[in-house]
Amino acid sequence: MTSEPGSQSDRAPLDTVPPEEVSRRLRLALDVSKIGVFDADLETGRVTRDAVLMQIFGYGDQPDEDEGDLLEKTLHPDDRERTWAAIDAGIASGEPFVNAFRIIRPDGEVRYIRSRSVTFRDGKGHLRLLGANWDVTDDVMLQQSLEQARTLSETRYEALESAWREIERRALQDQLTGLANRHALLRWLDGLPAPPDGPRPVHAVLHIDLSRFKEINDTLGHRAGDAAIVHVAGLLENLRLEEEWLARIGGDEFAFVLAAGERSEKAAEIADEVIRILEAPIPCDGHLCRCGVSIGLSRTGDEVDGRQALINAAIALSSAKAQKGSRTVLFTAELENRNRAIKQTADDILRGLDDDAFMPFYQLQFDAKTLEVCGVETLARWQHPQHGVLAPDRFLKIAEDIDAMWRIDRSIAEKACADFMRWGREGLGIPRMSVNISARRLLDPQLLASFPTRNLPKGTFVFEMLESIFLDALDGEMAKAIDRIRKAGIAIEIDDFGTGHASVLGLTTLHPKRLKIDRALIAPLTRGERHRLLIAAIVEMGHALEIEIVAEGVETQAQIDLLRTMGCDVLQGYALARPMAASDIEALLRARMAAAGATAHQTEGSPPAAE
Repeated sequence: MTSEPGSQSDRAPLDTVPPEEVSRRLRLALDVSKIGVFDADLETGRVTRDAVLMQIFGYGDQPDEDEGDLLEKTLHPDDRERTWAAIDAGIASGEPFVNAFRIIRPDGEVRYIRSRSVTFRDGKGHLRLLGANWDVTDDVMLQQSLEQARTLSETRYEALESAWREIERRALQDQLTGLANRHALLRWLDGLPAPPDGPRPVHAVLHIDLSRFKEINDTLGHRAGDAAIVHVAGLLENLRLEEEWLARIGGDEFAFVLAAGERSEKAAEIADEVIRILEAPIPCDGHLCRCGVSIGLSRTGDEVDGRQALINAAIALSSAKAQKGSRTVLFTAELENRNRAIKQTADDILRGLDDDAFMPFYQLQFDAKTLEVCGVETLARWQHPQHGVLAPDRFLKIAEDIDAMWRIDRSIAEKACADFMRWGREGLGIPRMSVNISARRLLDPQLLASFPTRNLPKGTFVFEMLESIFLDALDGEMAKAIDRIRKAGIAIEIDDFGTGHASVLGLTTLHPKRLKIDRALIAPLTRGERHRLLIAAIVEMGHALEIEIVAEGVETQAQIDLLRTMGCDVLQGYALARPMAASDIEALLRARMAAAGATAHQTEGSPPAAE
C-alpha cells in the first residue's frame, strides 16, 4: 500500500539528505517565516545578508555584503548604546543570545527588530557571528495599543472611581454646612453595634428644630437664612465629640447622636446647653436674629435600634414644637400612642375624602327682633365609620397639617349649595347661607365655581372669615380675592370677633356685612354688668359702621332677652336650634311652616271680639 505524500515513510533522515537539499529547505522555511539571516566574520568585519534581511532593513530584495556598517547607519540613536552592548556581551559569552532594537529605514520608517545570534569558528578558524532577524513591528504596535488601551481603561476607571467617591460624598454630605445629611446619618445608625450576647450600647438622639426660622428667610432672604444655618451648624459642631454624629436632616433641623455612656446619660443637660447657645443672637448677613429651639430626645436600647430612636426623637420633637417656648421633650410610650392615633386619624381623613364621608350640618340663625329664621350657617361634619358623626375639633388640626382641609371645605361647600338650592325650590324660606372659608380657600381661583350666585339676590351666600385673615393678610392677592367675591354678590362676615386683635381701622378697610361675636364673650353675658357693657359696646360700634351684629353661642333665654334688648341683629345657638343634618333642617322648617299656617288659620277663624 502506497503511503500518503509527506508521510513518515516518505521522509528520509536528514543526515542522508544532500547538503544542497538541506540548504534549499532551510531557505524556503526562512522565506516563508520572513526571517532574515546575516553572517558576520568577526575577524575581517565582512557581513553577508540575505535578501529577506535586506528587505527588512529597507534596502531592496537582493543579498548584500559589506563591512558591517548597515546596522550602524540604520540603528535608532536611542537604542544604539544598549544594542551594541548586548552584541558585545553575547559574543564575549560564547552563548546564543537575543537582542531587540529599532531601526530607521531609508524612507524614515521606524521598525522594531528582534534578533537571535550565536558565535562559532569556521574552517579557517575565524570567529563568526550567525544570526536571524525578524520584524516584530506589528506585534509591538499591537502590544502598545493594548497597553495604551489598558492605561486608558485604568485612567477612566480611576476617574470613574473618583467621580463615584465624589457623588457618594455629595450624597452623604449637606452641601451648605458640610455636615452629614440624613442619608449618611441613617447609614451610621444602621451600623451601630448590636452585640448578640450583651446589651445594646445606649445612645441619646437629639432632634433639634429652629422655630421662627422661616421668618428670617421671608424678611431677610435666603442668603441670610443660609448664613444663619451655617452659624448654627458651627455652634453645634463645637459641642460634638469626635466619636459623635451631627447631621443636618432638614431645612432648619439637625440630629445630634451622643456617645454611649456618660454623654448619653447627661443628654438632658446637653440639650439645655444646645438651647442656651442657639437662643443667643445669630448673625444673618449683617443682621442679628433670634430663633426658638425645640428638641426631641430619645435613646437607643435593646428593643430600639438607631433608626427607631431617630423616629422616636421626631415624635418627641412634634410635642415640643406644639408647646410654647424653647424646650426639650423626652420620648415616651404615651407620646408614641398619641402619634399613632394622629397617624391613624390622618389616614382615616384621606380615606374619608375618597369615600365622600364629609358632609354639611346646619345651624339656623334667627332675626333677634322677630325670632324668624333669617339664615343658616354651614358646619363641617365627618361621618366616621367607627366613631359616628365627628365635629371639626376632632379632625380640623390634623386635616390642616396634612393639607387636606381645602378638599374638605370644597366638598362641604358643593353639598351645601345643592341643599340650599333645593330648599329654595321647595319654598322652605331660608334667605341666606353662610360658609366658613379659610385664607387658602379665598385664594383658590375655582372657589366661586361652587356657588351658583347668578339669578340670586345679592348676599344670598355669605363667606365667614376669621378676623386674623383680613388683619394679617389683606394685601395683594388677598385684597384681589375679596374684591372678586364682592363682585360675585357674596357677602362677607367676620367670624369669632373679639378673640383676636381686630381694630376699627381693619373693619373700615374690609367693611364686612356682619360681625359674629364669639361665644366666649356671650357665655358670661348674664354674670355681670361689665360683660354686658362690652357686648353693648361691640353692638354700638358695629351699627355705627353700618355692620350687622350676630351673636353665636346663645344658650339660654336670659341671653336671648339681653341681646334683643341691646339691639343685636341676629341670634344663633343651642337655645334656638342645634346643628342638624340637612334632612332634620328640612323637617324642622316644615314643622314651623305647618305650625305657622295652623296659627294663622286659627286666627282667621276665631269670632270677632265683643264690643
